[in-house]
Amino acid sequence: MRYITIFLLLANIGYFSWVRYAAEPIAPSVKSTPRFLLNSGLTLVSEYEAQLAAQPALNCFTIGSFSTIDDASSLIAEMGEAAFASNVVLRGDPLSSQYRVFIPPASSRGIATITLDGLSEGLIAADMESEIYLITRGLLENGIALGVFSELGDAQVARNGVQGLGYAPQIEEIPRSTGEIQVQLQVLEQYVLENPAWPDLTAGRPNLIITENLCETIAQGSQFP
Repeated sequence: MRYITIFLLLANIGYFSWVRYAAEPIAPSVKSTPRFLLNSGLTLVSEYEAQLAAQPALNCFTIGSFSTIDDASSLIAEMGEAAFASNVVLRGDPLSSQYRVFIPPASSRGIATITLDGLSEGLIAADMESEIYLITRGLLENGIALGVFSELGDAQVARNGVQGLGYAPQIEEIPRSTGEIQVQLQVLEQYVLENPAWPDLTAGRPNLIITENLCETIAQGSQFP
């Protein structure tokens, strides 16, 4: 009996020591803060259809085989507000740019002619050789061309020489490529229906080819980030 009592006493002492020093306390549970749903950028089909319905009806065209970028840009300018969106595209591989030197357009043909005559006299008096002429069409109509150069340095020399005569010429970079020059147009459908002869804008450009394309209506990746 005495041994049983001693055993129970030692067992109680051992249990008390284990509870006091060995057992790790159980931490109370902590409520986690709820997280909001991430904005994935997804758009419901109904929302996307509503966005399309809000956009104007368009007809899309590619007009090809322009002789110069000026001709392409001039056609876009003639389209005016009928061109919902437009872009000049150079097909093929890129080539080195050229640089055009010119005096910006005057307000009228008469003023442009007077400027041309005065510049011609100034160049002769300064013993400077330069092939200059009046620009009669395009976005630079009534401007004065001072030459097109393959090197920027040559264009700067020509510009600086004319500046010394009291004029304000500018330099414009002209991109080039091995392929054709095209214009991509998105035209308001209402304009096409009300003006069935709108391609007559190309009447003075007999070499142009107009191709109607399907306008892009499929959702793009940018709409679903």
